[in-house]
Amino acid sequence: MMTVHEVSRITGLTVRTLHHYDKIGLLTPTSHTDAGYRLYDDDALERLMQIMLFRTLEFPLSDIKTIINSRNFDRKRALTQQIELLSVKKEHI
Repeated sequence: MMTVHEVSRITGLTVRTLHHYDKIGLLTPTSHTDAGYRLYDDDALERLMQIMLFRTLEFPLSDIKTIINSRNFDRKRALTQQIELLSVKKEHI
C-alpha cells in the first residue's frame, strides 16, 4: 500500500490532483489509515495509469470515468486503441 504522497512522487501528479480524482469518484483510495490518510494498492495504481494514459490523449475526466467504469471496459482493447490514437496524433504533428 502506498500513501497519496508516495503515489504523487512516483507519478508526478500533485496530491491535489489525486484528492480531486477521489472527490469526483475517478480514483478512490483502497483504504485509509486510522489517521485518515489515503492508501492505494496495486490495482488502484493500475487504474491511475489508465487514467493518465487517457489524460495524455486529452480525454475529459468525465469521459474517462465513464469509460473505465463501464462493465464492457476491456483494458487490452483500450490500450491498443490508445496506441493507434497516439500514432495518428503523431502523424498529424
